[in-house]
Amino acid sequence: MKKALIVFFTLILFFNPLFAQGASETKKVDKLTIWSGASEDEAEALVKKFNEKQPGINVSIIRAGSGELVNRLYSEQPKPDGDILLMVAKENMELAYDFLEPYKSINHAKIDVSVRDSADVPRFYGSSMPLQAIMVNTNLLKSSDYPKSWADLVDPRFKGEIILANPALSGSAYAQVYMLYKLYGNDFLAKLAKNAVFTASSTAGPESVARGEYAITVTGESNIGKYIGEGSPVTYVYPAEGTGARFDATGIIANGPNPEAAKLFMDFITSLEAYEIIRSTRNRRVVTTELPGPENLPALSEIKLFPYDDLEAKNIKETLINDFSNMM
Repeated sequence: MKKALIVFFTLILFFNPLFAQGASETKKVDKLTIWSGASEDEAEALVKKFNEKQPGINVSIIRAGSGELVNRLYSEQPKPDGDILLMVAKENMELAYDFLEPYKSINHAKIDVSVRDSADVPRFYGSSMPLQAIMVNTNLLKSSDYPKSWADLVDPRFKGEIILANPALSGSAYAQVYMLYKLYGNDFLAKLAKNAVFTASSTAGPESVARGEYAITVTGESNIGKYIGEGSPVTYVYPAEGTGARFDATGIIANGPNPEAAKLFMDFITSLEAYEIIRSTRNRRVVTTELPGPENLPALSEIKLFPYDDLEAKNIKETLINDFSNMM
C-alpha cells in the first residue's frame, strides 16, 4: 500500500508541471497578426491605441487590397497565418465568410444590424462607410430647387445640369447606378442616362460642380465635405429614399494562430475609441451613431439608410454596366 502511494504521488509530481505548462500556453496572449485593408496610417494609429490597452501583445500588420487578402485567406487554409481581417470591403468579407470566426463583441448591442453581420453571433462588424450623396452648387440652384430625392435626378428641369461618372470606369459610380436600379429599375436608369452628362473620372463631377460648370452630381460624401471645407459654394443632399449602407468591416480569421488576442482586438475595434481614430485619421464616416460625422457632414443618426447587397452588386455588375452603357 505504501509503495502504491509513493508511485501515485510521484506520477502527480511528474505530470502536474506538464498540465500547468499546457494551461499557460493556451492562455498565452502575446502576439497578433493583422491583415489590413486600411491605409498604413490608420492601421498604425489603431494598433498604437490597442497596445496602450494591451501592452503585452506584439502586433504585426500586413497591408494589401481587400481582394488580395481574401485570396490569401483561401490559399492558406486550413491554418492561415493571420488573426484579423481589418477594414475590408463588405463584399469581400462575404466572400471570406466561411473562413471567419463567429464572435460577439462586448460592444455588440451598440452596433446596428445594418452595419454588421446579421447573424446572432456575427462574423464581422462594420468599421467605416463610403456613403453616396447628391452634391449641389448653391450659386446655381436655390435651396427650394435642390433635388430632394434620387427620383428627382430624372426631372426634366435638371436636364444638362447633372454630371455623373461613367459606371464602367468608376466603382463609386457603379454603386450609384446599382442603388438606383434596386430602387426604381431599368426604366428609371434609361431616363437618367438621357438627363445627365457623363465623364470618365469620378473626381471630375465634384470638381465641375464646385467650379459652377454643373449644378448637380452624385459622389462619395467625403468629396462634398472636402469642397465645403475649401470654401466652395456647394452643399450636400442625402436623398429622401435613403442611401445604401455600404461599409467595410473587420472580423476574426478562423483557425488563426492567436484567437484570444484576436478577440481582444475585436472588442477594441468596435469601441468608441477605435471609431474615433478611424473617423479622425482620414475623415471617414464610421458606423456608430454616437460620434459626429466626418468634418462638414452630418452625423450618421441624421441620415436615412437602406440595405446595400454587395454580393448581388458584384454578381450583376457586368450585365448592369452593359445595359446602362447602351442606354447612354
